[in-house]
Amino acid sequence: MLILKRLQKYSGRNKNMAIKAETFIVIVTYNSSDFIENCIRSICDSDYKKWFLAVIDNNSTDGTVKKIQELKTGNGSCSLDDSNFRLIKLSKNIGFAAGVNYSVFNLLNKTAIADISGIEYLILINPDLVIEKTSLSNLIRALQKQNEKGPGACNTGTVGGIIYDYDRKQIQNAGGLLGDNFVTLHRKNPPGQCHTKESYVVDYASGALLGMKMEYFKGLGGFDCGYRPLYFEELDFCLKLKKASLFPKIATDVIARHFEGASVKKFSNSFYKHYHKNRIRCAIINIAFIDFFKKFIPAEIKWLKTSATADQKWPILKAYFLNFVFFLYNLAVRAKNRKILSNFKMSLND
Repeated sequence: MLILKRLQKYSGRNKNMAIKAETFIVIVTYNSSDFIENCIRSICDSDYKKWFLAVIDNNSTDGTVKKIQELKTGNGSCSLDDSNFRLIKLSKNIGFAAGVNYSVFNLLNKTAIADISGIEYLILINPDLVIEKTSLSNLIRALQKQNEKGPGACNTGTVGGIIYDYDRKQIQNAGGLLGDNFVTLHRKNPPGQCHTKESYVVDYASGALLGMKMEYFKGLGGFDCGYRPLYFEELDFCLKLKKASLFPKIATDVIARHFEGASVKKFSNSFYKHYHKNRIRCAIINIAFIDFFKKFIPAEIKWLKTSATADQKWPILKAYFLNFVFFLYNLAVRAKNRKILSNFKMSLND
C-alpha cells in the first residue's frame, strides 16, 4: 500500500518534470490579476515544454498573487510545480528591469534548482500577453539561427514577435522604430518583402515578448535598473548588443495577443513622465557625443514644434531637469557600459 501511494504521488507530478529545462521564462507582474491567468495558461499550452517559469510580482495590491497561487494548486491543464515554476513576491515595486535581473542573478544563480542548471535561453513575456501555441518553439528556433550567411545577413542578438490586439484583427507591434531624438514608434506591419517564417532586423524588439541567449544577458550585466520603473530598458540592451554586431530581429511566426496592461495607463501623465525621463537618459548613455548635437537636438526641436502634444509639456520639462541633475551619473554609467561591452566582445571571440 505504501509503495502504491508513492507511485500515485509521483505519477501526479508535472509531466515537464522529466524534461531538462533549456529556457528560462520571466514574467514581471504588477496589478495584473485581469490578465495573468490567461498568460500563464498560454505558456502551459505551448508545444514547447523545455522551460522553467519565474513570475516576479512587484508588490501587487490586487489579486495577482492569489490568481497565480490558485493556478499552481489547481488541477487543470496548466501543471505547475517546484520543478518548473517559482513565484517571487517582492515587498516593494522595484520596476521591470530590476525584476528581470532579480530573477536571473538571484533566483537562477543562487537557488538550488536541479532542473535549470543548463539554461541556454531567456524569454521575457508581459503578463498581459497571450502567446500562440507554436510561438515559444518558433522563437527558440529563431535564436538557434545565430549566424546567418548571404547578402544582408547579420547575427542575431534578440528575437521578438508580432503582437496583435486581443481579437487578432490588428497588429499593435511588429518591431520598434527609433527616431534621432529617441522617440520610439511601433511598426504596424512587417516589411513588404518579409514572408511567413522569416525574420527581419528592427531598431529594437519590445521587452513585452523578447528572447535572447542567456549568456548575452549575463555578459552585459542584465538590464540597466536606472530605467525605473519601466520603458527603454530593452532598447538600451538592444543598442549594446548592436555595438557587438548582434542585432534585434522579429520572427514573423512568433505571435502574441495583447490586453492593455495596468502597470501604467498609456498616454497618461505617469506614462509621459517615465517615458521622457528614460528616453533622454537612454540617448545620453548610448548616442555618440557628436550625434547628440548633430542629430538628437535638431530632431528634438523639430519634434517639440510639430508633434509634441500639450499634455506632454510638463513631463518633458521634468525629464530635462532630472537628466540635467543626473548628467554626471549617467556619464559614469556610459563609461561603465563601455568597459562591460569591451569584455563582452572579448568573450564572444573566445
